[in-house]
Amino acid sequence: MKKTKQETSKLTEPIFGTEENQEPFEIIYADPRDEEIHLRILKNAQLNAHMSRWFLDPEYNQLLWSDGVFDLLEVDSRKSGANYFTFLDVVHPDDRELRDAVQKELPETKKPIEISYRLKMKDGRIKWINEICNTDYDKLGNPIRFYGVIQDITRYKLTEDQFRHREEQYKVLIDSIPTGIAIYQNNKIIFINPAGVKIFGATTTEELLGKSVIQFIHPNSKNDFRKKMNLISKGELMDTFEEKCIRLDGSVFDAEITTIQAIYKGSTVFQLIVNDITQRKKADQILHDNQLKLNELIATKDKFFSIIAHDLRSPFNSILGFLDLLYVQYDSFNDTERKDYIRLIAENTGTTLNLLENLLVWANSQRGRIEYQPVRQKLSALLESVTSNFKSGLNLKGITLNVLVSDDLEIFADTNMLNTVLQNLISNAIKYSLQGGIISINAERLNNSVKVIVSDSGTGMNESTLNKLFSLEKEVSIPGTANEKGSGLGLILCKDFIEKHNGTIEVKSELGKGSQFIFTIPDMN
Repeated sequence: MKKTKQETSKLTEPIFGTEENQEPFEIIYADPRDEEIHLRILKNAQLNAHMSRWFLDPEYNQLLWSDGVFDLLEVDSRKSGANYFTFLDVVHPDDRELRDAVQKELPETKKPIEISYRLKMKDGRIKWINEICNTDYDKLGNPIRFYGVIQDITRYKLTEDQFRHREEQYKVLIDSIPTGIAIYQNNKIIFINPAGVKIFGATTTEELLGKSVIQFIHPNSKNDFRKKMNLISKGELMDTFEEKCIRLDGSVFDAEITTIQAIYKGSTVFQLIVNDITQRKKADQILHDNQLKLNELIATKDKFFSIIAHDLRSPFNSILGFLDLLYVQYDSFNDTERKDYIRLIAENTGTTLNLLENLLVWANSQRGRIEYQPVRQKLSALLESVTSNFKSGLNLKGITLNVLVSDDLEIFADTNMLNTVLQNLISNAIKYSLQGGIISINAERLNNSVKVIVSDSGTGMNESTLNKLFSLEKEVSIPGTANEKGSGLGLILCKDFIEKHNGTIEVKSELGKGSQFIFTIPDMN
C-alpha cells in the first residue's frame, strides 16, 4: 500500500473516544480490496456528511461517542464523558419523550429505527438531527449491543421549511386569486384551484380531478378547441382566446382561456388560466346596443332635418308656385285650366299634410310621447274609416279597392297606431299603382295572431330597393306613377308601431308585378 505524505499525524477519527483535530482529506493509493482503506474512506464520507456515531454495551453499561456527537451537542469532551442523560438534556423538551421511547424500544425490535427530532442549545438555537438506531443479538435472541448514526440535518431542514413556506405562500396566492387555474395532462385535470372549482360549477376539487378538459367545452366549440390546443402546442397560435364553456350543471358561460405549456413533476403539462367573462361580454353587448341606439338617434335627427329641409319644403314651393301662377295669369286661363291647377294644388296640399302628420307622429314616437293603448276592436270598421279618406285618390287613378275582411274578425291593437299603419300602406299602394290598377286588403286569424295583407298590382320593387325599406340610414324616395313625392318616413312609422305591438312586418315584391305588405299582430289580452 502506498500513500502521499500526510500534513498531520491523523487524518481520520477513530470510531469512539477522544480524538485530535484532523484534516478531513487524504489522497490514498491502495489496493481497492484493502478493508482498512475502505473503512477510512467511509469515515471521511461520514465526516463530510456531518455524521457521528454512538455505541452502547448493555452488559457493561458502557456508552461511547465519536467526537462528532460531542460537537453536535456542543459539550466539552474533556469535561464530560458520554452520558445518555447529558444527551437527553440537550434534546428539545417537546421531543424527549419521543427519543426516550426509541431507546426503550431498542432491546425488543429487530429492525433499524429511524427518527428525526430537535436539539435545543443553551443559547436557544434549534438543531435538527436524523438518527438511525440498530441492535445486535446473540444466537439466543438476547441483545448484545446497541449502536446508532446521528446526522445533523439542520441545514436541510431549514431548506425544506423554507421550501414548504414558499409552497404554502404560493398555495395561498393561487387559492386566493379569482382566476381559475388548472393543470391537465393527457387531457385529464390533475390540479385546479378554488376559483376554478367555482367557475366550473363544482363544490369540491375532487369533483373535477381526473375529468376530461374537453367535457367543459361547448359542443359547438370542441373541434375548434382541439385545433387551437394543437396549434398552441406547436407554437403556431396565440395562447389566449375566448371560448364557450359548460359548467357541471350544464349552464353555458363565456370564458377567456390562456394556455401555457409547463413542466410538472417531470412531465410536460398544459396550464389553463380561465376567466369567466360572461358579465364582461354582457356589458360589451349592452355597450354595443347602446351604440346602435345612439346611431339610430343620430340617424333619426339627420332624417328629421332632411325631411324638414327637403321633403317638406319642396311641396310648399310647388303649391306656392301654382298659386302664384294662377293668381298672376288667372284671366288668361279658361275654366278647365283653372280647375287643373286647383286640382294640382289640392293634391300637393294633401300630400304635404300627410307628410306633416307623419312627421309629427314620428317625432312624438321618438320622444316617447305616444302611449300604447291597445283595445279589442273590429278590423273591418277601422278599415272602412281609413279607406274613406282615399276615395278621391282611388278615383283619380281609376283604382279598384277590394277589402276582403270578415265583419267578425277582431284585432287587439292601439287604434291610432293601427290607423297610421293602414293609412301609410294604402297610401303607398295608391302611389305606386298604375291607372286602372287593383288594391286588395286581406286579413285572417292565425292561431293567436291576426295577419293583414295590403297588396297592389303596381310597379313593384327590385331587391336593392327592398333591402333599403324600413331603414333611416338608407334613403328611399321613388316617385309614384303620377310623380307623387315620398320620404320613406311612412314605412318607418309602420315598422315602429307594429313592433310596439310585438308584431312583425315584411314585404314581398317583384319589379313590374306589384307588392305585398304583410304585418302580423299577436292577439293578446
